[in-house]
Amino acid sequence: MYLFNFYFSIGLFSAFVFVGYWWLYKDRVDAPASPSLMLIRATAYIFVWPVLFWKWFKSEDKTRFITEPEFVMPEPRPVDPNIVKNSARNAEREAQTLHQEWLSFVDTLPQCGSHIMYKGTDLYGERLDGRFIFATADLLPLVFDKLNPKLVSFDDTDSANDSPDAEREASDAEAETNSQTISWVNTPNLPNTQEHYIHRWLRTYDPALFVCNVVPTSFNRFEYIASDMIEAGKGQVHCKRCDTVYDASDIKAVDGGQGGWILGELYCPNDHLLARRKKIHFMRPRGN
Repeated sequence: MYLFNFYFSIGLFSAFVFVGYWWLYKDRVDAPASPSLMLIRATAYIFVWPVLFWKWFKSEDKTRFITEPEFVMPEPRPVDPNIVKNSARNAEREAQTLHQEWLSFVDTLPQCGSHIMYKGTDLYGERLDGRFIFATADLLPLVFDKLNPKLVSFDDTDSANDSPDAEREASDAEAETNSQTISWVNTPNLPNTQEHYIHRWLRTYDPALFVCNVVPTSFNRFEYIASDMIEAGKGQVHCKRCDTVYDASDIKAVDGGQGGWILGELYCPNDHLLARRKKIHFMRPRGN
Protein backbone atom coordinates (compact mmCIF):
# COMPACT_ATOMS: atom_id res chain seq x y z
CA MET A 1 0.00 0.00 0.00
CA TYR A 2 2.89 2.33 0.82
CA LEU A 3 4.47 1.80 -2.60
CA PHE A 4 1.11 2.38 -4.26
CA ASN A 5 0.66 5.74 -2.52
CA PHE A 6 4.26 6.68 -3.23
CA TYR A 7 3.84 5.91 -6.94
CA PHE A 8 0.73 8.07 -7.33
CA SER A 9 2.21 10.86 -5.23
CA ILE A 10 5.05 11.16 -7.70
CA GLY A 11 2.54 10.99 -10.55
CA LEU A 12 0.42 13.77 -9.05
CA PHE A 13 3.49 15.95 -8.50
CA SER A 14 4.63 15.30 -12.10
CA ALA A 15 1.22 16.28 -13.46
CA PHE A 16 1.27 19.61 -11.57
CA VAL A 17 4.80 20.33 -12.81
CA PHE A 18 3.75 19.43 -16.32
CA VAL A 19 0.74 21.81 -16.22
CA GLY A 20 2.90 24.56 -14.70
CA TYR A 21 5.38 24.18 -17.54
CA TRP A 22 2.56 24.55 -20.05
CA TRP A 23 1.22 27.65 -18.25
CA LEU A 24 4.59 29.40 -18.30
CA TYR A 25 5.56 28.64 -21.87
CA LYS A 26 2.21 28.44 -23.76
CA ASP A 27 2.61 32.01 -25.03
CA ARG A 28 6.08 31.31 -26.42
CA VAL A 29 5.22 28.43 -28.75
CA ASP A 30 3.54 28.61 -32.12
CA ALA A 31 0.67 26.19 -31.52
CA PRO A 32 0.04 25.79 -27.75
CA ALA A 33 -2.11 22.89 -26.70
CA SER A 34 -5.65 23.65 -25.53
CA PRO A 35 -6.50 23.42 -21.82
CA SER A 36 -8.69 20.37 -22.44
CA LEU A 37 -5.85 18.55 -24.19
CA MET A 38 -3.43 19.45 -21.39
CA LEU A 39 -5.90 18.19 -18.80
CA ILE A 40 -6.09 14.85 -20.60
CA ARG A 41 -2.30 14.65 -20.83
CA ALA A 42 -1.79 15.59 -17.18
CA THR A 43 -4.33 13.00 -16.04
CA ALA A 44 -2.57 10.35 -18.10
CA TYR A 45 0.82 11.27 -16.61
CA ILE A 46 -0.52 10.66 -13.11
CA PHE A 47 -0.70 6.98 -14.00
CA VAL A 48 2.21 6.69 -16.44
CA TRP A 49 4.67 9.30 -15.15
CA PRO A 50 7.69 7.08 -15.86
CA VAL A 51 6.81 7.37 -19.55
CA LEU A 52 6.74 11.17 -19.21
CA PHE A 53 10.24 11.29 -17.75
CA TRP A 54 11.58 8.80 -20.28
CA LYS A 55 10.21 10.86 -23.21
CA TRP A 56 11.31 14.12 -21.58
CA PHE A 57 14.97 13.17 -21.29
CA LYS A 58 14.97 11.50 -24.69
CA SER A 59 13.38 14.40 -26.60
CA GLU A 60 15.48 17.27 -27.92
CA ASP A 61 12.48 19.57 -28.37
CA LYS A 62 10.75 19.88 -25.00
CA THR A 63 8.05 22.21 -26.38
CA ARG A 64 6.33 19.36 -28.16
CA PHE A 65 4.88 18.33 -24.79
CA ILE A 66 2.80 21.52 -24.65
CA THR A 67 1.87 21.97 -28.35
CA GLU A 68 -0.90 20.62 -30.51
CA PRO A 69 0.08 17.43 -32.29
CA GLU A 70 1.07 18.05 -35.90
CA PHE A 71 -0.76 16.23 -38.65
CA VAL A 72 1.71 14.79 -41.10
CA MET A 73 0.38 13.78 -44.47
CA PRO A 74 1.47 10.27 -45.35
CA GLU A 75 3.76 10.12 -48.32
CA PRO A 76 2.13 8.66 -51.42
CA ARG A 77 3.22 5.13 -51.97
CA PRO A 78 4.06 4.03 -55.50
CA VAL A 79 1.43 1.86 -57.11
CA ASP A 80 2.59 -1.58 -58.01
CA PRO A 81 1.49 -2.34 -61.60
CA ASN A 82 1.20 -6.01 -60.72
CA ILE A 83 -1.31 -5.22 -57.99
CA VAL A 84 -3.37 -3.13 -60.44
CA LYS A 85 -3.31 -5.92 -63.00
CA ASN A 86 -4.28 -8.52 -60.42
CA SER A 87 -7.14 -6.34 -59.17
CA ALA A 88 -8.43 -5.82 -62.69
CA ARG A 89 -8.07 -9.54 -63.40
CA ASN A 90 -9.97 -10.45 -60.22
CA ALA A 91 -12.71 -7.94 -61.00
CA GLU A 92 -13.08 -9.36 -64.50
CA ARG A 93 -13.17 -12.90 -63.11
CA GLU A 94 -15.87 -11.92 -60.59
CA ALA A 95 -17.91 -10.24 -63.33
CA GLN A 96 -17.68 -13.36 -65.49
CA THR A 97 -18.71 -15.53 -62.55
CA LEU A 98 -21.68 -13.28 -61.81
CA HIS A 99 -22.62 -13.34 -65.49
CA GLN A 100 -22.58 -17.13 -65.55
CA GLU A 101 -24.68 -17.28 -62.38
CA TRP A 102 -27.31 -15.00 -63.92
CA LEU A 103 -27.35 -17.04 -67.12
CA SER A 104 -27.82 -20.25 -65.14
CA PHE A 105 -30.59 -18.61 -63.11
CA VAL A 106 -32.47 -17.39 -66.19
CA ASP A 107 -32.08 -20.72 -68.00
CA THR A 108 -33.74 -22.57 -65.09
CA LEU A 109 -36.81 -20.31 -65.08
CA PRO A 110 -40.02 -21.73 -66.54
CA GLN A 111 -40.88 -20.70 -70.08
CA CYS A 112 -42.84 -17.47 -70.27
CA GLY A 113 -46.49 -17.65 -71.18
CA SER A 114 -48.79 -15.05 -72.62
CA HIS A 115 -48.88 -12.90 -69.45
CA ILE A 116 -46.56 -11.83 -66.64
CA MET A 117 -47.54 -10.91 -63.08
CA TYR A 118 -45.45 -8.59 -60.94
CA LYS A 119 -46.15 -8.27 -57.21
CA GLY A 120 -45.85 -4.63 -56.24
CA THR A 121 -43.13 -3.84 -53.72
CA ASP A 122 -42.15 -1.00 -51.42
CA LEU A 123 -38.73 0.62 -51.13
CA TYR A 124 -36.94 -2.36 -49.62
CA GLY A 125 -38.80 -5.21 -51.29
CA GLU A 126 -41.79 -5.39 -48.94
CA ARG A 127 -44.92 -6.72 -50.65
CA LEU A 128 -47.73 -4.23 -51.19
CA ASP A 129 -51.33 -4.57 -52.36
CA GLY A 130 -50.74 -4.39 -56.11
CA ARG A 131 -50.64 -7.33 -58.48
CA PHE A 132 -49.65 -6.06 -61.93
CA ILE A 133 -50.58 -8.15 -64.96
CA PHE A 134 -49.02 -7.45 -68.35
CA ALA A 135 -49.14 -9.12 -71.73
CA THR A 136 -45.68 -10.48 -72.48
CA ALA A 137 -45.96 -9.21 -76.05
CA ASP A 138 -46.32 -5.66 -74.65
CA LEU A 139 -43.42 -6.04 -72.24
CA LEU A 140 -40.84 -7.14 -74.79
CA PRO A 141 -40.69 -3.89 -76.84
CA LEU A 142 -40.43 -1.75 -73.69
CA VAL A 143 -37.58 -3.79 -72.22
CA PHE A 144 -35.88 -3.85 -75.61
CA ASP A 145 -36.06 -0.05 -75.81
CA LYS A 146 -34.44 0.19 -72.38
CA LEU A 147 -31.56 -1.93 -73.63
CA ASN A 148 -31.25 -0.04 -76.90
CA PRO A 149 -31.85 3.69 -76.47
CA LYS A 150 -32.36 5.43 -79.79
CA LEU A 151 -30.20 8.27 -81.01
CA VAL A 152 -31.56 11.76 -80.48
CA SER A 153 -30.69 14.35 -83.13
CA PHE A 154 -31.28 18.08 -82.90
CA ASP A 155 -32.01 20.06 -86.10
CA ASP A 156 -30.17 23.36 -85.80
CA THR A 157 -30.48 24.32 -89.47
CA ASP A 158 -32.06 27.67 -90.28
CA SER A 159 -33.62 29.27 -93.33
CA ALA A 160 -30.20 30.49 -94.49
CA ASN A 161 -29.20 26.90 -95.30
CA ASP A 162 -32.11 26.08 -97.58
CA SER A 163 -29.95 25.77 -100.71
CA PRO A 164 -29.96 22.51 -102.74
CA ASP A 165 -26.43 21.74 -101.53
CA ALA A 166 -27.48 22.22 -97.93
CA GLU A 167 -30.54 20.01 -98.46
CA ARG A 168 -28.34 17.34 -100.03
CA GLU A 169 -25.90 17.47 -97.08
CA ALA A 170 -28.77 17.32 -94.63
CA SER A 171 -30.20 14.32 -96.49
CA ASP A 172 -26.82 12.55 -96.36
CA ALA A 173 -26.46 13.35 -92.66
CA GLU A 174 -29.97 12.02 -92.01
CA ALA A 175 -29.19 8.82 -93.88
CA GLU A 176 -25.98 8.43 -91.87
CA THR A 177 -27.89 9.02 -88.63
CA ASN A 178 -30.53 6.49 -89.61
CA SER A 179 -27.87 3.90 -90.39
CA GLN A 180 -26.25 4.54 -87.03
CA THR A 181 -29.63 4.24 -85.33
CA ILE A 182 -30.31 0.91 -86.99
CA SER A 183 -26.89 -0.36 -85.95
CA TRP A 184 -27.51 0.84 -82.38
CA VAL A 185 -30.94 -0.77 -82.20
CA ASN A 186 -29.76 -4.12 -83.50
CA THR A 187 -26.83 -4.33 -81.09
CA PRO A 188 -27.73 -4.45 -77.36
CA ASN A 189 -25.23 -2.26 -75.53
CA LEU A 190 -26.10 -3.19 -71.95
CA PRO A 191 -25.29 -6.92 -71.80
CA ASN A 192 -24.75 -7.19 -68.04
CA THR A 193 -27.68 -5.21 -66.69
CA GLN A 194 -30.63 -6.85 -65.00
CA GLU A 195 -32.87 -5.68 -67.84
CA HIS A 196 -30.74 -7.79 -70.19
CA TYR A 197 -31.56 -10.96 -68.26
CA ILE A 198 -35.23 -9.98 -67.96
CA HIS A 199 -35.33 -9.57 -71.73
CA ARG A 200 -33.55 -12.89 -72.18
CA TRP A 201 -36.25 -14.59 -70.10
CA LEU A 202 -39.18 -12.83 -71.80
CA ARG A 203 -37.89 -13.81 -75.24
CA THR A 204 -38.68 -17.46 -74.47
CA TYR A 205 -42.41 -16.75 -74.26
CA ASP A 206 -44.94 -18.80 -76.19
CA PRO A 207 -48.06 -16.77 -77.10
CA ALA A 208 -50.07 -19.98 -77.24
CA LEU A 209 -49.11 -20.82 -73.66
CA PHE A 210 -51.85 -19.23 -71.55
CA VAL A 211 -49.82 -19.04 -68.36
CA CYS A 212 -49.31 -15.99 -66.14
CA ASN A 213 -45.72 -16.27 -64.91
CA VAL A 214 -44.73 -14.52 -61.68
CA VAL A 215 -41.68 -12.26 -61.87
CA PRO A 216 -38.90 -13.69 -59.62
CA THR A 217 -37.89 -11.56 -56.65
CA SER A 218 -34.31 -11.52 -58.01
CA PHE A 219 -35.54 -9.21 -60.76
CA ASN A 220 -36.00 -6.32 -58.34
CA ARG A 221 -35.56 -3.74 -61.10
CA PHE A 222 -38.79 -4.93 -62.67
CA GLU A 223 -40.48 -2.26 -60.52
CA TYR A 224 -39.25 0.37 -63.00
CA ILE A 225 -40.51 -1.65 -65.97
CA ALA A 226 -43.91 -2.08 -64.33
CA SER A 227 -44.13 1.65 -63.66
CA ASP A 228 -43.28 2.48 -67.28
CA MET A 229 -45.94 0.05 -68.48
CA ILE A 230 -48.61 1.64 -66.27
CA GLU A 231 -47.64 5.15 -67.37
CA ALA A 232 -47.88 3.92 -70.98
CA GLY A 233 -51.45 2.78 -70.27
CA LYS A 234 -50.73 -0.92 -70.69
CA GLY A 235 -51.71 -3.76 -68.39
CA GLN A 236 -54.05 -4.26 -65.47
CA VAL A 237 -53.67 -4.15 -61.70
CA HIS A 238 -55.44 -6.20 -59.08
CA CYS A 239 -55.72 -4.33 -55.78
CA LYS A 240 -55.92 -6.84 -52.94
CA ARG A 241 -57.48 -4.29 -50.60
CA CYS A 242 -60.28 -3.49 -53.01
CA ASP A 243 -60.38 -7.01 -54.46
CA THR A 244 -60.87 -5.31 -57.82
CA VAL A 245 -59.01 -5.38 -61.13
CA TYR A 246 -58.29 -1.93 -62.59
CA ASP A 247 -57.06 -0.90 -66.01
CA ALA A 248 -53.74 0.91 -66.22
CA SER A 249 -55.56 4.15 -67.04
CA ASP A 250 -57.29 4.00 -63.63
CA ILE A 251 -54.03 3.89 -61.67
CA LYS A 252 -52.73 7.14 -60.19
CA ALA A 253 -48.99 7.76 -60.56
CA VAL A 254 -47.72 10.45 -58.15
CA ASP A 255 -44.40 11.58 -56.72
CA GLY A 256 -43.81 11.36 -52.98
CA GLY A 257 -40.87 12.22 -50.76
CA GLN A 258 -39.00 10.63 -47.89
CA GLY A 259 -35.53 11.22 -46.44
CA GLY A 260 -34.16 13.20 -49.37
CA TRP A 261 -35.68 10.83 -51.94
CA ILE A 262 -38.24 11.56 -54.64
CA LEU A 263 -40.40 8.42 -54.81
CA GLY A 264 -42.59 7.15 -57.61
CA GLU A 265 -45.83 5.86 -56.12
CA LEU A 266 -48.75 4.02 -57.73
CA TYR A 267 -52.22 4.12 -56.15
CA CYS A 268 -55.53 2.52 -57.00
CA PRO A 269 -58.65 4.76 -57.32
CA ASN A 270 -59.30 4.18 -53.59
CA ASP A 271 -55.80 5.43 -52.66
CA HIS A 272 -54.36 2.04 -51.73
CA LEU A 273 -50.58 1.96 -52.26
CA LEU A 274 -49.81 -0.59 -54.97
CA ALA A 275 -46.10 -0.08 -55.56
CA ARG A 276 -43.39 2.42 -54.70
CA ARG A 277 -39.87 2.92 -55.96
CA LYS A 278 -36.93 5.31 -55.57
CA LYS A 279 -36.44 7.88 -58.32
CA ILE A 280 -34.15 10.79 -57.34
CA HIS A 281 -31.94 11.32 -54.30
CA PHE A 282 -30.94 14.81 -53.13
CA MET A 283 -27.66 15.06 -51.20
CA ARG A 284 -27.46 17.79 -48.58
CA PRO A 285 -24.13 19.64 -48.18
CA ARG A 286 -22.41 19.21 -44.86
CA GLY A 287 -22.12 22.23 -42.61
CA ASN A 288 -18.69 23.70 -41.93
